[in-house]
Amino acid sequence: MAQRRFIMLCLAALCAGGCGSGDEPGDAGTTAASSQASSGASGATSGSGGGGSGGTGTGTGGGPASTTVVVNEISAKDGDWIELGNPGPGSADLSGLGLCDSDDTGACNTADALTFPEGTQLAPGAYLLVLGDQAAEAGPGPHTTCLPDGGPSSCFYATWKVSSSRGETIHLIAANGQVLTQLEYPIEAAADGETWGRLPDLTGEGAVTAPTPGEANAAP
Repeated sequence: MAQRRFIMLCLAALCAGGCGSGDEPGDAGTTAASSQASSGASGATSGSGGGGSGGTGTGTGGGPASTTVVVNEISAKDGDWIELGNPGPGSADLSGLGLCDSDDTGACNTADALTFPEGTQLAPGAYLLVLGDQAAEAGPGPHTTCLPDGGPSSCFYATWKVSSSRGETIHLIAANGQVLTQLEYPIEAAADGETWGRLPDLTGEGAVTAPTPGEANAAP
């Protein structure tokens, strides 16, 4: 009898912590931890998604304007003209861009800049001719009265001319005035019958060239 009472007391002591219960402290702690981990993972996923959307928005925001087009060749003697070229790889949109000579400080003379009309495109590997010293009332063009001795059959008109005696820098600018590309024509850079252009064609630095309006530059 005493032995049975001793056994029952032992069992009671062992089960005091919840013997036979499904809500054991260990299980409850594990469940709570799992719930917190799941909640945290969900919050992290939502934050990542928001960050991803923000990144996409930032990536598509407006940055500095750019173009592949270059000022490729300049004639300041035997006729004033400027050739633009597009090394590619895609077509370039010149709509609203401006072409200008330089003022006394060397900056773009925006007041007299030629503004290319809407829809002006330049295919990869193609050239565009601008005639200088033209009447303002003629408008920018495009025009079909261009150089008398060959060259492209279509061209644009600018009112300003390139000065060989003082040198010029020709700028291609965005609508906001940002300089996209430029080429300097040094003082007396070329003699009669010569021009100043990029060698190699479209990619090189300025050098004395043979006149090749609408075609690849070549050494004299």
